[in-house]
Amino acid sequence: MDGYLSKLRGLASSAANAVQSKIGRDYDADLSTRGSGTSGLWTLYRTTRRGTTQAATIWVFDKQRFFDRGINRQTLGAAEQQRILEVLKAEAAQLTRLRHPSVLRVIEPLEETRGSLMFVTEVVAASLDDAAQRGSVVRVLGEEYELDELEIQKGLLQVARGLEFLHGDVGVMHGNLRPSSVLIDGRGDWKLGGLGFSRPIGSRAKGFEHDYGMPEELQQALAFMAPELIDGNSTAACDVFSLACLAAALHNHGASPLDCDNEVSTYRRALQSIQTAGSVPRGNMPEALATLVYQVVSASGDQRMTLGQMQKSAYFDNVLVAALRFLDGLAGQSAEQKVAFMKVLGNMVGQFPVRVVRRKLLPMLLEQTSDHALLPYTLPNVFLVAERLSADEFGPAALPALRAVVQLNDLPTRAALVLLSRLRLVQQRVDEHAFHKDLLPFLYASLASGDAGVQDQALVAASEVQAHLVHGEVRERLLPLVQHVYGRATILATKVQALECIHGMLGVLDKTTVVDKVLPMLRRTKSREPGVVMAMVRAYDEISQRALDARGVAREVLPELWAILVDARLDAEQFAVLEKLVARLSQGILQERRAKAEELGRIEVVKQRVEKADNVAGTFETQGFEALLRATVGSSPSRSAAADDGSGGGWEWDAPAQAMETKAVEVDGGFGSFGSLEPEPVPRPAASSTRVASRLRTTNAQSVGGRLGAMRLGPAAGTTTAFGFSLPPPPASKKQNPPGSPEQTPMSAKAPALSFGQTLNPTANHNSSLTFSSNGAASAGASLGQKHRGGKTSDLGDFDPFA
Repeated sequence: MDGYLSKLRGLASSAANAVQSKIGRDYDADLSTRGSGTSGLWTLYRTTRRGTTQAATIWVFDKQRFFDRGINRQTLGAAEQQRILEVLKAEAAQLTRLRHPSVLRVIEPLEETRGSLMFVTEVVAASLDDAAQRGSVVRVLGEEYELDELEIQKGLLQVARGLEFLHGDVGVMHGNLRPSSVLIDGRGDWKLGGLGFSRPIGSRAKGFEHDYGMPEELQQALAFMAPELIDGNSTAACDVFSLACLAAALHNHGASPLDCDNEVSTYRRALQSIQTAGSVPRGNMPEALATLVYQVVSASGDQRMTLGQMQKSAYFDNVLVAALRFLDGLAGQSAEQKVAFMKVLGNMVGQFPVRVVRRKLLPMLLEQTSDHALLPYTLPNVFLVAERLSADEFGPAALPALRAVVQLNDLPTRAALVLLSRLRLVQQRVDEHAFHKDLLPFLYASLASGDAGVQDQALVAASEVQAHLVHGEVRERLLPLVQHVYGRATILATKVQALECIHGMLGVLDKTTVVDKVLPMLRRTKSREPGVVMAMVRAYDEISQRALDARGVAREVLPELWAILVDARLDAEQFAVLEKLVARLSQGILQERRAKAEELGRIEVVKQRVEKADNVAGTFETQGFEALLRATVGSSPSRSAAADDGSGGGWEWDAPAQAMETKAVEVDGGFGSFGSLEPEPVPRPAASSTRVASRLRTTNAQSVGGRLGAMRLGPAAGTTTAFGFSLPPPPASKKQNPPGSPEQTPMSAKAPALSFGQTLNPTANHNSSLTFSSNGAASAGASLGQKHRGGKTSDLGDFDPFA
């Protein structure tokens, strides 16, 4: 319960301190939380300055929370508490007065309130102590990764340069160099901190004595101390010894070769063991580093190598390490040295780890874009870095610098050419809206410039980016500028490049724009230089495929191609290309027109068939079913006669004027079923008579309709059929029966009138015949025994519907 109350009091104290402190008012940070990390007794909070985007880290020591915590409240008296505060204040004060790239930079000096100490530094992403204890695994700004050897080499060199600054410029030694004293910023650079035990070089101090009543974080780490420092001597060589132990610990999970649990006797035995063995436990150390550590640790203070000698050892003999070292000191190099370095850096960008590229190379290169004279050499390396990074990694970081570059009025021509040559890469790596707003105007300005070289490169850049621009941007902005360059160009290469650029736009432009703006431009081109001509040929080919039909190709393209074919002085290969294009376009037109002609022929045939069918249907509608039936019978071919012996009978098809005797006509059509017409029994006629039955089908089932039952047609005048028309009376037969034939009775006298649906009278005399005269009227008198004059029996055969 006491611990819980103490925690609540600590949170309340932190919140109160934040309100009372100027830092708490100027920076956005919730100091009641656990913070983003720790360094010694300090709690670190990532923050930004109010009203800006400046990132920073607030260091806070909460007095009440620490001194009231559990065992501290019992073991730490007033003297110990005062001593702790003195060490913390000395650390903050020492950092505040030092300015060096390898020393942590203080932004806001120390502030002390009743409940806390706090100051603000540049961004601290991690402590080396975290990486050492986790097997070189470090978590920087939310990204957890294992430090590779190049990063360790780079970091150790940065620490060495920071120590050189302390020794040479300030005249102090660090005094407590260990993993927790080294901090990693947002770029991955290593910075010196933990200066609470620093003191002037050459000063004499009390020898090491571990105080078990003090927090471990506020005591010197014996395992990283030089033997002479244990005895109270303060020399620069002491920090060299500590640096060697630090390098070994990074490869051994944070453990120094002299790990001794803060016991001096154990420490001395471990040191003696190393000197006797002639080596240090190698662990995961590279051989060159193990050798270096042994040389430093085994030597006495006055014989120990200096920091300069250490940096020149075989372990640091690496071209990538040298490049990073040069980058760190680039600001102090001459212009000639910077140019030479930028020229060779491009060959090494691909060899750096991606984290180093992102956190170290890119920020350093972007800083150099402010040197306008160096831009032609800096920008190529910036774009090599862009190739290795994603859009999320490169775009937000590089866009502000690139925006400033393209807005320069005195941008060197070589820098403009470099930027134009990599504009497509920039388009892929930055936000689309930002590219259109900030970088496309630079492309348009380059097209409108008077420098032919810049225009040529701008045309190439336009060809690369236009496929990814919206249609309106290409039509309204880019196309007019390129056409202007094409029309004004006096250099053949520029003219050809402009045509190639327009050729690339054809996939984006609509058909109307192509026909209205591009084709007229091509027609107005009078040049017959082979380069221009072949570029035009490629454009015409693309236009023919995308924007024109056969008629347009025939009228707009082929005449121009024929003119080029005749006028231009082409070599054999160029002529063959043009010849094949003309032949292909012509063949395509001929095939299309041939297909259309064939289609028109098929349509005409179908049309004639439809018209013929309409005529037949019109005849039926006009003359009625009887006229259609007479037309069908009268137009049929001759039928041969059949014998009267029952093998078959026949019609007199080629004598339409003669009447034919029939008993019944059965019509089978497409209509629905009508009432049955049952025939009455008919006595067999004499041998000279024939029984005739036939099935007539209409030629157009759609016109006639449903199925008709067998019916007997009567000649009575005025008889109305089921179709609503009257049958005309047959004319009186004037022909005499042939001698010896039975007497024929006219149908008008023997057969009653009959319409569809009626039933035949079984008592009626059916010894009658039905014929069709040449004018279509029914008449009697034709003998059933007549044969077909052709002598061939009809394939209809004899059929007696009453049998």
